[in-house]
Amino acid sequence: MAAAVQELKQIPFGHLIGSPLKAAIESQALAAQSTIDFIKQVGFKKADGDNDDFMFENLDADADAGEIRNVTFRYSKKDTGEETDDATENTESEFVLTVPILTITPIPYIRIDEMTIDFKAKLTDSVVHKSASATAVSASVSGKYGAFWSPVKVNFRVSATHKSANSRQSSQTREYQMDIHVRAVQDELPQGLSRILDILEDAISNDKS
Repeated sequence: MAAAVQELKQIPFGHLIGSPLKAAIESQALAAQSTIDFIKQVGFKKADGDNDDFMFENLDADADAGEIRNVTFRYSKKDTGEETDDATENTESEFVLTVPILTITPIPYIRIDEMTIDFKAKLTDSVVHKSASATAVSASVSGKYGAFWSPVKVNFRVSATHKSANSRQSSQTREYQMDIHVRAVQDELPQGLSRILDILEDAISNDKS
């Protein structure tokens, strides 16, 4: 088990946890830049000769967005004329509705709301050692005696058996799993941008052409 603990100490948890957090911060900055790009490309007119970064062309000065981009709608409706002695004259007139395009277009403002990092490690290290030994010894003695002129006959037999068995089993299991969950939501617009949209809504005009 000590080897497993030592191996866990070698896992770069700082890199495993820090890298996703860094990626989340960079994604949040990229989302903010995407919002700026959307506003300046969709909501403002681009003057002739301006590059794509016309709002931030001069880094030492304030950003100049230029002229707001409007969308114009033309429609006809009945216009009530002046009353006369005979009857009220109803005529159809054409009207022009001018609306800043930012007031009718959803502005993407994405925010990372939650980030969960799950890391699982399973380490198994086991060693099994088996040893068996067996020894068997058997002996037998037999003798025979006759007359004095006959020699003595003796038989001696020894049998020894030794058995030894050794077995060693080692198993190592390593399992790593890392899950990253990121939840992004459409966040509320900043107060400054909300006030700008309110001002642009007041600029909506509905005039007779």
